[in-house]
Parts: sequence; C-alpha cells; structure tokens
Amino acid sequence: MRTDGIRVLHPATGELIRVCPGPDRSGGCPLAAPNGVVPCAGLLIAPQPADPEYWPLPVPHGYRYCDVPWNVRARACLRKAEWLRERWRAGLRQETERVWVLAGRHDPRYRKMTPHELNATALWRWRLSAAGQALRRAEQKAQEQGETYLAFTEHRRNSGHWVG
Repeated sequence: MRTDGIRVLHPATGELIRVCPGPDRSGGCPLAAPNGVVPCAGLLIAPQPADPEYWPLPVPHGYRYCDVPWNVRARACLRKAEWLRERWRAGLRQETERVWVLAGRHDPRYRKMTPHELNATALWRWRLSAAGQALRRAEQKAQEQGETYLAFTEHRRNSGHWVG
C-alpha cells in the first residue's frame, strides 16, 4: 500500500479536511509543528485507497508521531497470516480428500474407518506433516509481528508522548 496522499478527515463527520503527503523516509511527519505535534492530531487519517478494516485511524490530540507506517506494517503482517492460514486449510482439504480416496480404494489403513475417523485421521496427518507445521509456524510469526506493531503504536499512544 502506498502511504503518500493521506486523507485527513474530521472525526465527527468524516469530511475531508486536507491531504497530507505522508511520512518522510524516516517515518516522521514532515509537516510537524516546532513542538513536534503532527497537524493531523485530534483528527482521523486514512491513506488512499483505505481498507475499511484498518482505517481510518484516530490520532490523539497533541500527538507527535506518524502512525501510518506502523499501521501499514501491521496490516501487511496480518494479511500474510490470513493468507498462510488459508494455505494451511487448503492443505488440510487436500489431505482429507487423499485419505477419503484411499479409503474408497479399500486401503487397509482406512477402509474400516467411519467418516468422523477419516476426517480426524486427515487432520492428525496434516498437523504432523512438515508442510502443515511450517505453515502454522509462519502464520503464528506473521500474527505476532502484526500484533507487535499494533502494540507498539498503542503503547506509544498511551505513554503520554503528546502535548496535551
């Protein structure tokens, strides 16, 4: 997602107040006042186009940071976790289909199993597979990274680093 062209919106009406160029390369606000307060403090911000699940983002009054890069990083990590979760589920569907096909071919390991047992066996096999475990670990890592970005932003917002 591009972070230039950040829309600054009125918190009550959602009306566009101005468009901000976005953070500089260091992640700071190039339009910050001499005391460090960002011009969007007390308002809402949203990049163009904005994903309604993550935007607009409220900016506290007197705030001194641009949180756009952190929110973009968190969003990317959480989207990656969702994608990895879907890949894990697709792998489980494939393994379930494979076990059912083998049962249908009268494989001695599966032919006497009930449908519930076939599904449980497929889940067990997929969970223990190297691919299933790697996808689960990667999903957990992406989820933790996204949560870390969000927690950092929340900590910074709650730590009193603004003029009030």
